[in-house]
Amino acid sequence: MYNIEKGEKMERKKPTSGEFYRHFKGNLYQVKMLAKDSETQAWSVVYQEMYPPFQCWVRELHEFMGTVDGEKYPGCCQKYRFERVEPGELTVCECDDSGGNAVEEKGLAGDSCQAKTGKKEISREVFLKAIKSGQPERYLRDAMTNDQVAERGFLELLDADTFLEKRQIFMGLRNYLTPLLISNIAVALDIVLEDGNQEEQFESVLHCLEAFEHYEGGRLR
Repeated sequence: MYNIEKGEKMERKKPTSGEFYRHFKGNLYQVKMLAKDSETQAWSVVYQEMYPPFQCWVRELHEFMGTVDGEKYPGCCQKYRFERVEPGELTVCECDDSGGNAVEEKGLAGDSCQAKTGKKEISREVFLKAIKSGQPERYLRDAMTNDQVAERGFLELLDADTFLEKRQIFMGLRNYLTPLLISNIAVALDIVLEDGNQEEQFESVLHCLEAFEHYEGGRLR
């Protein structure tokens, strides 16, 4: 690996746009871009929180990639301040007491989290197939809680490459959505929701996704 800021080798691969990272206190963020300071020439990471109000933050690259202060946080299970996670490797962590939108990465948080949930691991392929089947509860009932399905589905929707796939995931999540989660999805996709009940807001987001999908398909032809 190469440190683009200091011209020296570094231990970790630099972040790229679209990747998800977990902060050592539990909250999840998505990298939006790398930016260079015009005065100091130092590189920084622009990243967005994956929970309301979805604010964007800026931190210098070397700090973003830095390690956790073990003396200040002796009980931390992460080595680095931010660690990359894949959407298919995320589950809700019930042993975190940070009060945030905590998640765990498969295999890194030990056995305590899985022992508490009592649920088996579901691969990304199986999860997406279940969500797109129209009957996700049939395949996921004994593997994930409703909250876990909603959390993971939200991340998969954001990570989807096309609006067709985003729409399919959104429709599959229908029985797991809450008004807050619908609002979060709308904010993440730059959709303005008008006042209405949950069903009306679901239909509003769905219509927008259909319009985005139509525009995307026409642009590619």
